[in-house]
Amino acid sequence: MPTESTTVPRTGSQLVADRLREAHVPYQLIRHRRTQSARSEAAALGVRPWQVAKTVILKTENEFVRAVVPASKQVDLGKARRVLGADHVELANETELAGAYPEFELGAVPPIGDSHPDRVLIDVALCGLDSVLLEAGTHDRSVRIDTGDLIEASDAALADLCAD
Repeated sequence: MPTESTTVPRTGSQLVADRLREAHVPYQLIRHRRTQSARSEAAALGVRPWQVAKTVILKTENEFVRAVVPASKQVDLGKARRVLGADHVELANETELAGAYPEFELGAVPPIGDSHPDRVLIDVALCGLDSVLLEAGTHDRSVRIDTGDLIEASDAALADLCAD
């Protein structure tokens, strides 16, 4: 009698780790208490908020864009609009996020780890860091990666995105 093959879906953090391994990028996957914000993630990891990056999903007229900024900062939508050359830029809502990124926990979408062709922008403030910590697709795991490797692995453009 034939048996049915079942595959266990990979978690968001497994997708991130797989993508980094495939790209031969060194990283450290860190388990921590469950958090709901980048600032609380920093506290759980015992680091300052500016050492943690958060990925904010922006929506233009025709695409999603991942903006990676320090946890201690906010995205300036006017700056993002100018950088993207878009007439309208807004934050994606929870329904849109859940539909576009079902492989990741809501609010924990990383800039790498999946097959979405989203454009990625990394705030220039992160370039001063040797490495950065960011959520790895779940609220209880973070990934530490060299900043240069993050830029390369995500095929990101650098931009001034943060509110002053």
